[in-house]
Amino acid sequence: MSTRAKPVSRDEIARAFSGRPDDCSPILSPPRLASLLGLSPKTVYEWVAKGRLDGAFRERGKHILIWRDRALDILVNGKEWT
Repeated sequence: MSTRAKPVSRDEIARAFSGRPDDCSPILSPPRLASLLGLSPKTVYEWVAKGRLDGAFRERGKHILIWRDRALDILVNGKEWT
């Protein structure tokens, strides 16, 4: 069960990255998202494979592009994973 009092809005997520350098662009590779979250790139690739980031990424050939704000919204406000 979540201990969050209220969900984090997309505006709050976007504001957290406003004024930051280009290394925090709105579209990220899995290794860049992993770095941003302090995780292993393998973890992000596993989430993509398991569908946990559905709606936050697109595959273009062998490349995966992740929308930063959508992914963070799913991770912060999404249902709990078991």
